[in-house]
Amino acid sequence: MSNLRIKLSRLTTTKVPALSLILVATVGMVVGVLAATITVTPNNFTGESGTYHNTTGTFTVSDKGLGVAANTVASNITNAVTLGATGTNKVLNNGMTAGDWMETLTLTDTATDSGPHVPTITIRSGTGPQGQTTLASSPITVGTITGPGVSSTGTITVYIDLGVTSLSTPVTVYVSVT
Repeated sequence: MSNLRIKLSRLTTTKVPALSLILVATVGMVVGVLAATITVTPNNFTGESGTYHNTTGTFTVSDKGLGVAANTVASNITNAVTLGATGTNKVLNNGMTAGDWMETLTLTDTATDSGPHVPTITIRSGTGPQGQTTLASSPITVGTITGPGVSSTGTITVYIDLGVTSLSTPVTVYVSVT
C-alpha cells in the first residue's frame, strides 16, 4: 500500500509540470503560426529628391517640405507684395484644394534694398533630369516683392497646391529669385 501511495504522490506532482509543458507548447505553436503569416515589407519613401535655388543674394530660400492641404482656400497671391520690417511676415498661397499635396517654401529677405524681386517656382515630379510631370501649373510667380529698404529678416511663406492627390517620386522644386 505504501508503494501505491508513493506512485500516486509522484503522479500528482508530475501533472503540474505536464500541464505547464502543454501550455508552453501551445503558446509556442500560436507564436510560430503568427510569425509565419506576418510579412514585413519595407517601403522606401523618398518624396522630395532635391531643391534647386537660384537667387540674386537678396533672399534665402528654405524648403519646408511636402504636406497635404487640410482645407480648400482661395488664392491670395497678388501682383505686388511689399515686404515689411523685421517680424512683419507674409503668407501666400495659390488656390488650395483639401486633400491635394502641397509644397511649403519660405523666402527670407537678406538685403537692405527697396528694389523689386520676382520669385518664380517650378515643381516637377517623376524621374529624369528635370522630372517628367510639371505640377501646380508651374511656373508660379509669387508676384513682385519690394524690399523694405532697411535691414530686415521679414519672411514670405508660400504654400503651393500641387493639384494632385498622388505623387510620382521624386519631386523636385526649382526656385529662382531675380
